[in-house]
Amino acid sequence: MFDRRSLTMPSKRASLFIFPLLSTLFCFSMFYRVTNAVIAPDLIREFDLDAERLGVLSSAFFYTFALFQIPMGVLLDRIGPRKVLTFFALVGASGAFVFALAGGFYVALVGRALLGMGMAAALMGSFKVFVNRYPPKRFSTLSGVIISVGTVGPILATSPLVYLNSTIGWRLTFVYCGIITVTLALLIFWVLGQENPKGQGEAVVVAPPQQKMGVIKSVRLVLGTLSFWQISSVAFFRSGTFMALQGIWLGPYLMNIKGFAPLTTGNVMMMLALGAGIGAPISGYLAERVFRYTKSVIVLGVSMYVLVLIPLTGVLQIDSPGAYAAIFLLQGFFTSFGILVYTHVKELFPLSMSGTVIAAVNFFVMAGVAVFMQIIGVIISLYSGAQSIYSAGAYHLAFLICLVGIVAGLIFYSFSKVHSDIAGGGDGGRKSGDMSAYAGG
Repeated sequence: MFDRRSLTMPSKRASLFIFPLLSTLFCFSMFYRVTNAVIAPDLIREFDLDAERLGVLSSAFFYTFALFQIPMGVLLDRIGPRKVLTFFALVGASGAFVFALAGGFYVALVGRALLGMGMAAALMGSFKVFVNRYPPKRFSTLSGVIISVGTVGPILATSPLVYLNSTIGWRLTFVYCGIITVTLALLIFWVLGQENPKGQGEAVVVAPPQQKMGVIKSVRLVLGTLSFWQISSVAFFRSGTFMALQGIWLGPYLMNIKGFAPLTTGNVMMMLALGAGIGAPISGYLAERVFRYTKSVIVLGVSMYVLVLIPLTGVLQIDSPGAYAAIFLLQGFFTSFGILVYTHVKELFPLSMSGTVIAAVNFFVMAGVAVFMQIIGVIISLYSGAQSIYSAGAYHLAFLICLVGIVAGLIFYSFSKVHSDIAGGGDGGRKSGDMSAYAGG
């Protein structure tokens, strides 16, 4: 199925650096996404924010991130991951600097938007490198491990960020992060450049001639497939609710409503990332070894995620940090099963379209976060009136809407197909954990 001669295999020495560098960049992408949760009080004070403007500021990252998923597949295919990853990482670094130096709300908004744009290539670009540089059978392992390693980013955005904020301040912290991001960009450019034979461009995996399809035709096929929309809907609501809560709103809720100290809040919220880090590889194992189809694992995980969202709606009186830590651990664990949507959608389309469909689903993943971050802020602001971010009822209403949204997305997704009807696509009944035959960009 593959022309193995088209693979540029990494040398042993250089391959030691490729994965750590890509993983570190993805960690920073995950870190930047959720930093506002624990520094929210400082942002509110310094930029005179209400709940609605705090939501807008936080969602700016995800709007630009989602927007740049649209051309990302084509850019990676045409220009190559080396240049794309380097350029976008430098843009992200500039966003960190702008955000750190912002004197007002609108400059900070630009900084967050640049951060989102800059981190838009981190995961998709890494996937493309895995396809180009490693044997197909290693794609499943590499992609699963990088997502698990990426959960270190949200962990660093909890208690460690609280500590840094209390010692050197959030502004200087972002300056240092920007410097590290620049360094990563340059190292990635250098290391990936070392991998190519002299005088040759980016290596690519050549799809069989019968699977090749033009960009416009590919997009039309994707958008005209009902299962794509069903997969995208569960991705939109699952990632949108989880990352909006993790990225901003659970922090103020615990501090302002439950009265937790910032360090306690950071420790409790760390459980979200820890649960996701544990759940991601387990979900892959379940898909490969236990269940026949990826869809079964996704439905199981998202259904359990719905159940552990219920305590946040105010139906139970919970005041213990330990109880919230347990709830957040379970939320992170079960929501991580939703990462398998990338596997599911690849199983429904030809190999030559894998980059397009992955980027298209990723658009909805990040758009969901942007929308829910902003919607939750609007709800809290409208419901609380003058009290804004301090109304428990407003938070509970917002969390209830998150719950309703994910239930609706899950029901729609449950009717999706588990295999492809498209000629040249799908896995023909292959167990879904075997992603190696669908390693796309």
